[in-house]
Amino acid sequence: MDSRSLRRNVGWLWIGYGARSFGYLLLIVVLTRELGTAGFGLLSLFFAVTLGVSLVAGSWPFLAVPVLSAEKGSIGAAFRPSLYVAAMATAVSLVVAIPIAIAVGIDTPAALACVVLSSVALVGLQGVFSVEQTERRMGEIAFLQAFERIVALILALAAIATIGLDVLGAQVLLTFAAVVTFAIAIVVVSRRQDLLRSPPGSLPDHLVRTVMHAVGAMAVVSLASYGVAYVDTFTLAIFRSNEDVGIYSLAYQIFTFVTALSAYWLTAALPEHARSSADGIELKEQLPLGRLLKYTGLWGALLALGGVVSTFALPLVFGTDFEEATVPLLILLGGGGVLAAAYYAFLAALIGAKRSSLVAKVGMASVAVNIALDLILVPPFGMVGPAFATFGQALVGTFALSLIVLGRGPTLRLLAVTAPVVTATMVLAIDPDSIPLVAVTTTVAILTAVVSLRFSFDGMRA
Repeated sequence: MDSRSLRRNVGWLWIGYGARSFGYLLLIVVLTRELGTAGFGLLSLFFAVTLGVSLVAGSWPFLAVPVLSAEKGSIGAAFRPSLYVAAMATAVSLVVAIPIAIAVGIDTPAALACVVLSSVALVGLQGVFSVEQTERRMGEIAFLQAFERIVALILALAAIATIGLDVLGAQVLLTFAAVVTFAIAIVVVSRRQDLLRSPPGSLPDHLVRTVMHAVGAMAVVSLASYGVAYVDTFTLAIFRSNEDVGIYSLAYQIFTFVTALSAYWLTAALPEHARSSADGIELKEQLPLGRLLKYTGLWGALLALGGVVSTFALPLVFGTDFEEATVPLLILLGGGGVLAAAYYAFLAALIGAKRSSLVAKVGMASVAVNIALDLILVPPFGMVGPAFATFGQALVGTFALSLIVLGRGPTLRLLAVTAPVVTATMVLAIDPDSIPLVAVTTTVAILTAVVSLRFSFDGMRA
C-alpha cells in the first residue's frame, strides 16, 4: 500500500473530524445545559434510533463501492446496486425502528417524521461518502461532516436566543442539518459521477448479488455494531431513569467522537486494502506488526491522557449535573477506546480481502458478550455496567480478529502494549479525584508512548 498517500488521506479526515468534533462538542454543551439530564436522555434515545438505522442500513451496502470499483473501474456501476440494497435495508430498518421510537417516548407525529427524514438523510450521506472515499477525496468527506454539525450548532444557538429549545426542537434542527447536508452533497458528487443512471456505452452495473457476495456479511457486522453501540442505552432506559440515560449517553457520546478518529482508518484504508488484496498481497504484509504496535500504543497513551484531562474538564464543561459521567467515560476510554485502533485496522484489511463473513461471526460473538454483560451488570450497577459491557465486547472482538490475521505471538505482543494503559485508566475510574491515581495513569501513558516510539514503522525495532 502507498503509506504516504494513506497517511495524507487519514490526515484530511482528522482535520475535518477536528472541525466536526469541535462543533459537535459545542452542540452537546448547548444541548446538555439547555435540556438537562432527563431531556438529554430522551434526545439520546432519538440519536440511538436514527443513527441505528444509518448504521444498520447504510454503513455496509456502500462498502461495496470501493471494493468492487477496485475490480471494475466504474464507480457508478458499483454505486447503483449498492444504493438499491441500502434503500431496501432502510425500509426494513424503519419498520422496526418506528415502533421502538414510540415505545421509548418518541411518539408525536413531528418526532416520528424527524426519525424518518433524519435516518434517510444519514443513509444517503453514507452513499456519498463511499463515492468520495473511492475517489480518494477525503477532504470533501471531512468538509461535509464538519458542515453538518456546524449547521446544527448555529441553528441550536439561534433557537435558544429567540424561541428557546426543547427536545422536539433539538430533533427538528438535527434533522434539518442532516437533510441540507445530504442535499448539497448529492448535487456536488452527481456532477462528477453518473450515480443514478448508466450512461450509454458504459460498463454494465454489478449485480445486486455481487454486492451481497462482497459485503453482505457486513449486514450482520453492522447489526452487531449497532447492538454494541446502543443496546446499552436501551437497557438503561428499561432499568433506569432518563436522567441516568442522559448521564451515560454523554459519556458514550464523548467516547464515540474520540474513537471515530481510529474508525476513519477504515474509511481511508479500505480502498488501499482492496487494491492490495486484488494484487495478491497477504494480510500480514498489509499490516506490518511494528506499525500496528506503534500506532496502537501511541493511541492508548493519548486516550489515557485524555481520561486524566476528563476528570477535571467534564464537570466544568457540561455542568455538575453530568459529573457522574466521568466514571463510565474512563472505563469506556480505557477499555473499548484503546483497542479501537487495532480493531479498525483489522476490519479494513479483512473487508478489503472480502472476508467480511469472518468479521460477521466475530461481530455476533462480540454483541452477544455485550448484551449478556448488560443484562447482568446494569440492574445492580447502573451506568457503570454498560461501560464494562463495552469493554468486554471490545476485548473479544479485537483479539479474535488479531488471532485470525496475525496469529498467537503477535497478538500477545499487542496485548502487552495495550494492557498497561487499559489497566491504569480503568483503575482511575475507581476514584477520579485521587491525585495519586491521576499521577500513576499519567506516568503509565508517558511510558507507553516512549516504548511505542521504539517500534519501527515496518519492522519490530528501530
